[in-house]
Amino acid sequence: MKRFYQSLMTWLKQSLSPMVAKFTQNTYVMAVQSAFQMVLPMILVGAVANLLATFRNFLPWLPDVSAINQYSFGLLGLFLAFVIPFNVLELKGLGRARMVAGLTGISTMFALMGPKIDKNGVMSFAAGNLGAGGMTVGLIAGLLLGWLFSAYFKRGLFPKDTTLPTIVVTWFESILPVILVIAAAVVTTSLGVDVFGSMTRLFEPLQAIGNSFVGFVLLYFLMALFYSLGLSAWTAYPIFLALALPNIAANADLVAAGQKPIYITTVEVVFAGWCTFGGMGGTMPLNLQMLRSKSARIRSVGRVAIFPSIFNINEPVMYGLPVVWNPLMMIPYLIVSLIVPSLTYLTLSGGLVAIPSRPFAMNFLPQPVSTFLTNYDWLGVVFWAVLFVIAYFVYLPFFKTYEAQEAAKEKAAAEAEDAAEAVAA
Repeated sequence: MKRFYQSLMTWLKQSLSPMVAKFTQNTYVMAVQSAFQMVLPMILVGAVANLLATFRNFLPWLPDVSAINQYSFGLLGLFLAFVIPFNVLELKGLGRARMVAGLTGISTMFALMGPKIDKNGVMSFAAGNLGAGGMTVGLIAGLLLGWLFSAYFKRGLFPKDTTLPTIVVTWFESILPVILVIAAAVVTTSLGVDVFGSMTRLFEPLQAIGNSFVGFVLLYFLMALFYSLGLSAWTAYPIFLALALPNIAANADLVAAGQKPIYITTVEVVFAGWCTFGGMGGTMPLNLQMLRSKSARIRSVGRVAIFPSIFNINEPVMYGLPVVWNPLMMIPYLIVSLIVPSLTYLTLSGGLVAIPSRPFAMNFLPQPVSTFLTNYDWLGVVFWAVLFVIAYFVYLPFFKTYEAQEAAKEKAAAEAEDAAEAVAA
């Protein structure tokens, strides 16, 4: 067993970790990761608007702020269509063309929707295509535009030593790709092609996998695994969000139609509800154990880490204890990252706890406060407490072993220091 474990750690360190690191350094992957970070405030604004709308059910005198959600979270696909090509051009050192690439992304999104304009000039289109429902189109269109514009502007129409001002060169060079892209989008819709519907059908098999028990658990486990290897959980986060954001929008539509929500792979379930108490990997129970540690170093780290942990930020625990590349603590961390999402999926899919049906991406609120606010189901809070206790006892024996090792090191160091002082005296 020991030999197997050593072989596994060697493979993780020498093969998987470098491979994932190389993947995350790809320009287009970095552009998507950065795009989601950039639009996150708009997602949070939508979540706040939904929270206030919920309070309005109990306090009817509060103003109706549903429009705030429509013009923040409800425009997510449009935001990505702008930000992704913008980021690609920026990362490729072609910042002079980043703005026109982003603006072309916006134009392309509207053109692909094929809006109808009546004789009075009134435009009508499916507003849902601008939001989470159009996120896949915005993402793919953004990547294609980023690739097209970067390839084009690397060469350009003007010689490198031209004396014309840079802004003038960019204006004239931009005309051709912008015309071609918008024309292609207009022709596509004029031929009756429903790009948004086609994308939905194309990704249905992947969505089915991601919304299954195996897909749900695997996505969470991969994010946790990358984190424990010192890599960003954002490596897999865009894949997760590509499922999660349309899912919560679909749940809201189902409830509005008088049906029950069915999608579990959402930000509300994973990050605001049940799977990340204290941070990725459910490390709050571990942090509490650190506060009472016999090791002075671990106890000090625990005290520093507890405030961020309350708000589900666990970098001080992951890098301070550490868990990252610490074989002894990686084991319970990964075990928790399998058990917790597994039980969460089974409990919610079994109807024991209500599935969240409104956007509430407030994952930095302390749990279980945010847990309750995702679905207003007290059974969800009880279930959260059960998961917390399970994680506590999974971490405990491994932590005690590691604590004993660190305490022994500190004792030996203290004895060596005393001996040195005695000799010096």
